Amino acid sequence: MRWIRLIIALIHAKFKKKLIGTETVCKSFRVWITDIDVSVMNHAAIMTVLETGRLDLMVRSNFFKVASKNKWFFPSQAISIQFYRPLKVFQKAEIYTRISYVDEKWIYVEQKIERKGKPIAACIVKNTIKKGRATIPTSEIMKALNIKKVPTIKYDLIATYETENIQMNEKLVDHWEDF
Repeated sequence: MRWIRLIIALIHAKFKKKLIGTETVCKSFRVWITDIDVSVMNHAAIMTVLETGRLDLMVRSNFFKVASKNKWFFPSQAISIQFYRPLKVFQKAEIYTRISYVDEKWIYVEQKIERKGKPIAACIVKNTIKKGRATIPTSEIMKALNIKKVPTIKYDLIATYETENIQMNEKLVDHWEDF
């Protein structure tokens, strides 16, 4: 069912108003019966919904077209998510997506899901753009997308996020056997 949701999001995004990549995107969705475990939306389904928000941003900012033309792909290096409230079957909610910080290699995307003004989940995603094994400088991406004003101020949350990612790698990847 994940692919159906992604395909529907892709089709809807193609017919929405184009935007500059630094604008905040709002997208509504409804919880499907296939999204729930017993009575609430499961975490994997929430991750898929968040992915549709990023997809909406990429299509509407023309990134997909530019990426296809240049044979770029866009792996996520890390995702950190917090869950606050559950969503039940058939409830409607909104996803908000925005680029929050860009440096020479990374593009940080913030997202939140809200229902009736209350937070359901929030996440931050660290992305890069690649062509083969080469990393494409973000300045080249912003130029190709004609984005002149890029968020380049690293605020405290991004710094904390980077520190936590380093610590996670050190403990869980580099020193797994130390447990």
